[in-house]
Amino acid sequence: MKSWRGNGALILSGLLLSCSSLTVCAEEVTPAGYHVYDVQESEASDTWYSISRGVYLMTGLSKVAEGKTGHAVCDGYTMAKFDCDRVYVRIYLDQSDDGETMWHTLDYWTDIAENASVATTESGQYKIDRGKYYSVKGVHSVTQDGYTETTTTCTDALHID
Repeated sequence: MKSWRGNGALILSGLLLSCSSLTVCAEEVTPAGYHVYDVQESEASDTWYSISRGVYLMTGLSKVAEGKTGHAVCDGYTMAKFDCDRVYVRIYLDQSDDGETMWHTLDYWTDIAENASVATTESGQYKIDRGKYYSVKGVHSVTQDGYTETTTTCTDALHID
């Protein structure tokens, strides 16, 4: 009985060690980059810039601005370093009562550009509840030859009366 447990433990240990050494190939990566957050009285944006050389994804932006009374305007774009197979952007308009907790998504907008270097999307004048906080999150990706680079952006909270 003891030898069965001892052998079983050795076999299990060997199996776990061999599984942990398997190479995982990822087709999607987030390149090195930095964010620039800009907050004005009536708009907030987050722009991500690539700092890597030889990558496809160059820039991603998400922005929320106060529109006409009772409206917000959301923008987003993704820029590649050159024309790529697929350039993608999706932005989400989120709302919160206090600007810190209980965020929920109101709507989203998407653009996919093929054989291009830029994808852009916008909400137009989007009807909102006044007196709340709004933020835009963006998902940005560029695909070339089956290899995808992706990043995200998120604006600071903007109070819209």
